[in-house]
This record gives sequence, structure tokens and C-alpha cells, in this order.
Amino acid sequence: QGGGSGTRDPVDQSRSLASEVANQNPPGGWRLWRWSEVKRSCPSCGPEPGGEEKKGRGNPISVQLFPPELVEHIISFLPVRDVVALGQTCHYFHEVCDAEGVWRRICRKLSPRLREQGSGVRPWKRAAILNSHGYRRFLPTKDHIFILDYAGTLFFLKNALVSSTLGQIQWKRACRYVVLCRGAKDFASDPRCDTVYRKYLYVLATREQLEVVGTTGSRACDCVEVYLQSSGQRVFKMTFHHSMSFKQIVLVGQETQRALLLLTEEGKIYSLVVNETQLDQPRSYTVQLALRKVSRCLPHLRVACMASNQSSTLYITDEGGVYFEVHTPGVYRDLFGTLQAFDPLDQQMPLALSLPAKVYYLQHPIALWCGLNHSLVLSQGLDFSKELLGCGCGAGGRLPGWPKGSASFVKLHVKVPLCACSLCSTRECLYMLSSHDIEQHPAYRDLPASKVVGTPEPNPGSGVLQDPGGTAWACKEYLSQIYSCSTLQDRMEKMKEIVGWMPLLAAQKDFFWEALDMLQKAAGGVGQGPPTPES
Repeated sequence: QGGGSGTRDPVDQSRSLASEVANQNPPGGWRLWRWSEVKRSCPSCGPEPGGEEKKGRGNPISVQLFPPELVEHIISFLPVRDVVALGQTCHYFHEVCDAEGVWRRICRKLSPRLREQGSGVRPWKRAAILNSHGYRRFLPTKDHIFILDYAGTLFFLKNALVSSTLGQIQWKRACRYVVLCRGAKDFASDPRCDTVYRKYLYVLATREQLEVVGTTGSRACDCVEVYLQSSGQRVFKMTFHHSMSFKQIVLVGQETQRALLLLTEEGKIYSLVVNETQLDQPRSYTVQLALRKVSRCLPHLRVACMASNQSSTLYITDEGGVYFEVHTPGVYRDLFGTLQAFDPLDQQMPLALSLPAKVYYLQHPIALWCGLNHSLVLSQGLDFSKELLGCGCGAGGRLPGWPKGSASFVKLHVKVPLCACSLCSTRECLYMLSSHDIEQHPAYRDLPASKVVGTPEPNPGSGVLQDPGGTAWACKEYLSQIYSCSTLQDRMEKMKEIVGWMPLLAAQKDFFWEALDMLQKAAGGVGQGPPTPES
């Protein structure tokens, strides 16, 4: 209340409160209490219940009378999670908390070195969320774990895994971490699944280089730096011309003929070869950077990403095409069943792979991981829940819940985070990485209904859905597999596999698996010996 004969003008009163909030730096509790009082009077939220009977609080102040810059300044002090929660309270706060000005202020506080330019439709909001909520890539090595965040900082987590007295591997909270380098774009190591081979870490980074010796001018150039995974010591560095800009690096080949494949922003592949066994020797030499054959022979293709192992490389184009490089006859025979077209003198020849259909019971695969003895798939159900499927050898905890393994994909007994986006497995651990990128699009694409097994098709004449050889055929095949089992326990196990294949919601699959487990346990305690097939 103002002094004298009347009350103060509401606009003057809001300016006074705004000045009080802006000029003072009160304790956080007072500021949050004052902000909550102002929020209750927001016209979009309506009046506070019972507010008319409360005395001594003065006239309510509409938050909409505050200058927008002041509101953005106040909100920017909140953590990212609280800003999102505040934006869900009413329409007014939703618009305020969603403004790029708020996220620009938050982003500059989280990462003062962040550059002005951003990517996407909402660059500041995306940058703020990514700089406060997670990482882009991770890679476990023999002794440590390397993690890359969205700001280009590569972290070196030392001794994250320790052995217990019983010989079991236990996770230790990684209190010892080191910033290995900044300005990193991507990194890679030996492509084999066994972490004992990952001796070196190859980091693709951007560094400032002097334009001319003796001058002060500089320009950004991409480079590859090689570090020892055991100590984090840099042992080698190669710098490229400033006109070359890369976004991904993968390794292929043996240690003495290690090929580095580099993907440019334009979708072209370049390669160079180094002798990894001589990297720790102090000497300098020039390596030749050459355009890979897939980009020479197929210049119209724009490669979106790469994957590799020791003897083959896979390229995925921006249009969803897949091309293989196969470097050994054994891998070629495994993929194509013959060596008729294999040329040992032309191992870089890109081989197009046809993708006529996808495994329907995997629903929407998000990420794949293939190991020497087992494979994993991160999948999203129809209700947007995430689940982890696996097949292959189950020994050593490779397939949680399936110690005997499985010849087909089954749901693993692992709780998957809702935002999980990638996964990796080693001999000791299973890793999953979550993503909070608001502009990340799933890599999965639905095929036309005519190419999906089990999808009904409309009859051109009557418009009635038909099922020629689809769901009905699949169910008959499932029944025949169950009949082929000799014991009741085997039939139960086969039925649990079939439940994993069927396109059911996650809750439905869990229900059937729990029910089958109960029946299996009950049947196992009745009678002497295994039941007959007729029973």
C-alpha cells in the first residue's frame, strides 16, 4: 500500500517490485517465495482459491506487467528442469519459458565459451538442454571410459571399473576424471569388440593454427590426435588443410596397416593409413589423404554415417541406402554365401545391400550393437516405451535373464531409460546412453505395408483387409514350432520366445512372460519326470 490518501498505481507498484528484485540480491528462498506469490496472480492461472478472505497481503500484482527482459532474467536463474516445469503451469508461462531469450541467457551461464551460432530451429534451447543434460558419445576401453559431450569436451574417467575380492567386476563412481581435450568432434579406437585391443584413442578435433609463421593471424583446422588410453598422454598429431572439414572418424584394418576413414560435412569419405605400432616413436612424417573409392565411383552418394570392424566397413547414405566394403574372403562368404565376385586386389569396392524388409517383431529399432558372440537391439514399442532385445550367447551375463542364450531375439531383463538412444557391451558391462536432444529424429523408417510380413492389405475390389500369408501364416508357424517341442518345459520356453517375436505392447509382453513363468514353475513341481507331449 502507498502512503497518503490512496493506493499506488498498479503499474508503479510493479515497477517498484521489479526494481527491488533487480537491484537487490536476496537469499534464494526469499526470491522463490516472492516469485511464487507473483505467479499466483497470473491472469492465465486464475485467482488463488480463498484469496479474497486473506488479509494483509496488499493488492495482487499481475506478472504480465513486468518488463519481458526482467521476467527472462529472473527465469534464467532457475535450473533447466525447473524452467521446463514452470512452463507447464499455464499458457503464459509456457510462452515465456519457451522463448529463445530465456534459453540464450541460460545457455550463456551454463557454457560461457559457447559460440553464437547454433543449429536447428531452436538453437539456444537445444544447446542449453544438451549442455546441461548429458553426453553425445562414450567408449569403454581396457581400463577407463571416455565420454564426449555436446560442447566438444572429451572426458577421461579413470578406473571406473574395479575387481572385487570374489573376482566379479563392480562399478565404482568415477570420482577421478580428467578433461582429455576440448574442441573434439568425434573419436574412435580399435574396432574389435574386445577392449584389450583398444590401446590408442584417435580424436578428431578442431584447433587454431597460425596462417603464416611469424604472424599473429590464425584459422581453425581439423586434426587427428592420438592418445594412449592407459594414461591419456598424446603421442601423435596430424593436421589437415583448413579447407577440409570432417565430422566422423572410424578405424579399420590391422595395427600395422591401420586405415583411418574420415567423413566430411558434404558426405565424402577420405582415408589415410598409419602404422600404429610406431606411433609412440618421436618422429614426424607426411601421410597421404586420399578419396575413398565409394566416393570416387559413386560421387552422387552422400554418406550420412559409417560403421566398421577390423575387416569390413559399412556406409549409410542420407537416403537410407547401405553399402559394404569387405576386406577378407571369410567375411565376404558369411555375407553373400559365395566367393564368386570377391576380388582380393580391390577390397574398397562398395557393395550395395538390398533391404527388402525388416524384422517385424523388433518394432522400431533405435540402435544396434553387434558383438563376437551376441547382438543387442534397443527398440521402441508402440506405447513409446523402450526395451532391450538380444540374441546369441547368454553366458557371462551377456543376455540378462537368458543365461542359456537364444537363437532369436528375446526381451532382456533390463530396465531401459525412456530417453535411451545408444548402447554398447563389453565383456564386463552393458552401457546405455540417454539423449535429451529436442531435435533428434529416430533413424527407423516404416516400410510400406505391402513389404511388412503380417500386415493386412486391402482388397482392391472390396476394400476389405486381407491377410494373404501374413499374420495367420505366422501363427500357424508358431504353433508348429510349439508342437515340435518334446516336453512341456520346452514348449513353455518356446512360447516365451514367440511372445518376444509378436508385435505386442511392452505391458502385454510383460504380462505373458510373467504368466508363463508362473505356469512353468507350477508345472515343474507336479509329478515325477518330464510330462509327455500328449499332456
